[in-house]
Amino acid sequence: MQTIENQTFTKKRIELDGTQFQNCTFVECLLVYKGTDGTAMNGCQLDNTGFAFEGNAAKTIELLAAMHKGGFAELVEATIATIRGEEVQQPGTAQA
Repeated sequence: MQTIENQTFTKKRIELDGTQFQNCTFVECLLVYKGTDGTAMNGCQLDNTGFAFEGNAAKTIELLAAMHKGGFAELVEATIATIRGEEVQQPGTAQA
């Protein structure tokens, strides 16, 4: 994975896939994740910067939205809680 350190990006479209950002600043940028490779952002700052999903990542978001609307809100909410680092029991799984 490529590493970019200590850079400031202004008014740019930044594709995140395959890149690790360390101590970077993004000012009025659009961060885009396509889901083709991993990414990491450590010690970075965002200033009026947006985030978008495209390609495979967008399809995953569409699936989660459809599941949420289609009667599986509990499962989607548990997934989001896991992303937040909360300990939750996924619906349909036995406790250990």
